[in-house]
Amino acid sequence: MKKYALIFTVVSVLSALAGCDDDNRTRMSSDYPSDYDINYSLFHVYQYDEVNINGIDITQKFSFFDTFKLILHYTDGKISAVTFNNGDIPFSPYSYEVPAGKVDAYLDTTVLPNELRITGSDLVIAYFVDGEFSIPFKLDCSSVDYKYTFKSVNQ
Repeated sequence: MKKYALIFTVVSVLSALAGCDDDNRTRMSSDYPSDYDINYSLFHVYQYDEVNINGIDITQKFSFFDTFKLILHYTDGKISAVTFNNGDIPFSPYSYEVPAGKVDAYLDTTVLPNELRITGSDLVIAYFVDGEFSIPFKLDCSSVDYKYTFKSVNQ
């Protein structure tokens, strides 16, 4: 009986290792283009404070949020550039000036959460958490935090 348990264990381990081919798991389908763009718009704008720790979605309260656009440009299946347009929103979520137009960028996967960064700088455009991009920020009130979350508008 112990002999069969040992054989079963060895076969299970070997088949599990054979099934973990990382190259096939991360490879895109050959039908999918390697160079493409994904357009994003704001999905939620959350306002957080000590009373609303889960956030209140204020997206529908202000029509100017509809003008925000973010485009991720992919080359060889990886993020290669970003185009950011704050639209008619009267404030910026950044403490720095985002260059206009298409800017070289990459997704830094060596940190958690993953960071969408402008190439050649430490500037973070957005964070990638749980399958979505987000931008946390503050305005004038130190006790209130905000966060943009995005959705793809390519569908």
